Amino acid sequence: MRRGYLMDVRVRLSETDALGVVYYGQYFTYFDVARLEMLRRAGVTLVFLRRKKLGFVAAKAVCRYVSSAKLDDLLTLEAAVAKIGTTSVVYSHRIWKGKKAVAEGEVTDVLVGADGKPKGIPAGMRAQLMKCKR
Repeated sequence: MRRGYLMDVRVRLSETDALGVVYYGQYFTYFDVARLEMLRRAGVTLVFLRRKKLGFVAAKAVCRYVSSAKLDDLLTLEAAVAKIGTTSVVYSHRIWKGKKAVAEGEVTDVLVGADGKPKGIPAGMRAQLMKCKR
C-alpha cells in the first residue's frame, strides 16, 4: 500500500549503467530527493536547520532491490517518517514503476549540532516531522 509523500521522476541517461538499467547506487539518490522534498514541505529545510546550527547526518542506509528500472521509465518515489527517536529519524522509502515495486529501503538520520555530536530533536521540529509520519 502506498502512503506518505509521493513524487514522480523520469529515469535520465546519467542515472543508468551501460545496459540502460538504473545504477544500483542511484536508488539512494532517489530516496534522498523524495525525503528532502517531503521535509521541505514540512518546513524542515537546510536553511531552517542552519539557523539553528543543526544538521542531519546519515547513520544507516539500506535498499532492497525488487525489480529493474530503465532509461525513460516513470518512477513514483515514496517517503515517510517511520520512527522518531530522541536524536534520530528513520525514513521509509519505496519506489514504484506503475503498480510494480522497484525498490524499498530505510535511511536513518541523526540530528547533530555544529560540533558534530548528536542533539535531541527539539519539540517544534519533532512536531514538523510528525506531519510526515506514516
